[in-house]
Amino acid sequence: VSNSRQDFLHKLSRNLVNESQVIVVENLNVKGLIPNRKLSKSISDAGWGMFVNFLDYKLQRRGGKLIEIDRFFPSSKTCSCCGHIVDELPLDIRQWDCPACKNHHDRDENASKNITAEAIRILSMGGGNPVLAELRRRKTNKPQGGKAVVNETGSPHLLRQSKCG
Repeated sequence: VSNSRQDFLHKLSRNLVNESQVIVVENLNVKGLIPNRKLSKSISDAGWGMFVNFLDYKLQRRGGKLIEIDRFFPSSKTCSCCGHIVDELPLDIRQWDCPACKNHHDRDENASKNITAEAIRILSMGGGNPVLAELRRRKTNKPQGGKAVVNETGSPHLLRQSKCG
């Protein structure tokens, strides 16, 4: 099973690298997802960390670039049209309406638009991350999630209003 998985990941990563100069992924905390009983087998079987490593070294060999978007970037919770960030968006909610601009979003499609926009911003601004995750802390002083803050004028996040109608 391990050899089959590795072979599949090598072939998939080779196809993606042959077709792309830049590949964007979310920097997921895979080890943190494993304790979830319902998802652990699927996550382990997918070999996400191995896949990202394959993409990275194959892109480097071809002069391509792998961009990893921070796991605290609120890609699902941010409206790809107006940039409004909803306070909470549990995983069981797959579609939602933006309270600010009233656009309807599929969770995954919206996240992919936001991740693409963030990657373009990173490439065009030479790196850096002006959208920072401010960790919220409770009485236990443990991080409890993030709230995005835009701190750079001219960021594509401020120009979203023209995208949707």
